Amino acid sequence: MIHIPPHIASLQPYKPGKPGANLFDEPPEREVVLSSNENNRGPSPLAMAAVSAHLEKFSLYPDPVSGALRSALSKRLGVAETQLCVGNGSDSILYNIMNSFFSPGQTLLTSEGAFASAKVYARLNQVPMIETPMLPGYRFDLEAILDAIDERTQMIYLVNPNNPTGTMIPEAELKQFIERVPEHIIVLVDEAYFEFAGALASDYPDSSRYGYKNVLVLRTFSKAYGLAGLRLGFAIGDEFLINVLSKTKLPFDPNIAAQIAGLAALEDEAFLQATIDNNSAQMQLLAEEYRRLSIPFITSYANFITLELENEVRVETVFEGLRRRGVLTRRLASFGLPHCLRVSIGLPEENEYYLRQLEALS
Repeated sequence: MIHIPPHIASLQPYKPGKPGANLFDEPPEREVVLSSNENNRGPSPLAMAAVSAHLEKFSLYPDPVSGALRSALSKRLGVAETQLCVGNGSDSILYNIMNSFFSPGQTLLTSEGAFASAKVYARLNQVPMIETPMLPGYRFDLEAILDAIDERTQMIYLVNPNNPTGTMIPEAELKQFIERVPEHIIVLVDEAYFEFAGALASDYPDSSRYGYKNVLVLRTFSKAYGLAGLRLGFAIGDEFLINVLSKTKLPFDPNIAAQIAGLAALEDEAFLQATIDNNSAQMQLLAEEYRRLSIPFITSYANFITLELENEVRVETVFEGLRRRGVLTRRLASFGLPHCLRVSIGLPEENEYYLRQLEALS
């Protein structure tokens, strides 16, 4: 029998929000996919046009250092190009971080209820993980994380706003926390929902601007920019940390279509602003409707709202009832929140249809 390493044999892979090609058993009245925090407005028109205009380049290898895209990101973010590493989605960079910075015995410190992929990638790379309990309201307990630091701690993983809860660490709290972390410990801040959070909270922090040498920030083109299918993300950090990532990343990651689309998407300010505006307006509308229906929910600073239902049985009932009516949502048992159901922010007509179906199930 072929031997499989125990840490791989026992691994439970990340479960995506969509089960595959057949989302629904039978064709429903309409299909509304609110399970994966995608941009339901689609990709940027400028990005689509740019990819279409460069199809002849697909026979060529992509730029291994993403030079044009890093240059554009450098100007947009106000950081040096040497402080940027572009990859095949922020997931790819997160995986690469786990196999780049840890020696045997060193640990990753995070919170319960943090993004599940980080936990999968830690186990894949045999990185022991320590999780501290959340505070009431599903917020990271930063004091508990500080108290859990020991001689084995190599990295702290924060998600801001967090997926799947949508909760946020305000600027003052985050800066105070980082200043209390020993300088030899890396603080990894996953900001996949950066654009949405900045519009929803005046005290949302931009971790890339503080100049801490031990801070790495993750961002993505999958959410606000609508490029989830092309897989494009980037890390921002001190040149020393970025150099380590650049040494260990796959040489032609990300692909040429993703680089072209990302460069054009950065220029499409109108598309980005319309996406953010839709999210903010629909977030407020949905919150008001949940209050009207007396459905508890977690206040969110991302592009989804997580519902707090009575128990896992109720989650399954609502999930299946919505799915039969053509609405796909996300159960959160795999995130350690079996009593919660996460629902992405869709387009106005999608949200209106979803709310009608939800009210029918209440």
